[in-house]
Amino acid sequence: MAWNSARALDALRSSDLLELGMSANQVRHNLHPEHVVTYELRGQAASLEDAIHEVALHGRGDVSLVQMRDLDNISLDELRARLITLREKFPEVTFTQLPISSLQAIGEGILGLTETLPGLHAAGLRSISANFDPAQPSLSHSELSSLLRTAASCGLCVSVSITIGNSESLEQRVETIAMLRALQQESNVIQAVLVRVHHPATSEARREEEATAVDYLKTLAVTRIFLDNVEHLQTDWSVMGPKVLELALRFGADDAGSVPWSQAGPEPSHHGGESELRRIIRDAGFKPVERDALFRQSLLH
Repeated sequence: MAWNSARALDALRSSDLLELGMSANQVRHNLHPEHVVTYELRGQAASLEDAIHEVALHGRGDVSLVQMRDLDNISLDELRARLITLREKFPEVTFTQLPISSLQAIGEGILGLTETLPGLHAAGLRSISANFDPAQPSLSHSELSSLLRTAASCGLCVSVSITIGNSESLEQRVETIAMLRALQQESNVIQAVLVRVHHPATSEARREEEATAVDYLKTLAVTRIFLDNVEHLQTDWSVMGPKVLELALRFGADDAGSVPWSQAGPEPSHHGGESELRRIIRDAGFKPVERDALFRQSLLH
């Protein structure tokens, strides 16, 4: 039986963590019976040009735009022009995970992005990403619906992250998950959902509202069960660490996120990159398989 908001809220309030995890794991198994956990190797370049050379060096074909600092404060027309220029030089390269938050920051908003998406797709864009903070929603249901419908019509994939532990209520979390389920029912374009934890600046004192490991695992499991119409559920070990990652893979997550290609750059101090990630996945009882940004699995694993 499909869940509703009331049942999801009851689950978040429940103290029966084990039963919730087992239910989420069953949904995961129904969607992914192959017993595989995927992960992505991602570059660390902060500019488009550096990223192009980085993917060429590693024999990759897609450039993630999620951390490109040189995209700040450029217009959508300027972005499209830059992608076209780079594609003329490197026709095999495509672009993924364009964050809609950066477009909101320059004031063009969802309407501007919706009108520009077909042109961006023609310039090589293959996916967009959106972050939802239940405590501070920045997009309305109608804006998101319009965006997702346009993305679907262009053949773009969408990845979504939900940030918890930023003073939101459990009701707000459930409202966000329920909204995503309804939007997915309309568009069927959301490829993956990532549940992540708000990470305050190190100078900030820990707040009572911040998510604990148990809180995170509950939310992850509820998301997996409620969003059974979304294929992939990602976990984020950049804040919670490897122990919680191993548990998360038994609480519904089928993807372990991304790690850098190179160990030379800055990384969270609590993990050692791809080799440790693969070990954790195996320790959780799954087979680690590399994927690309569009969740296409590598044939060599």
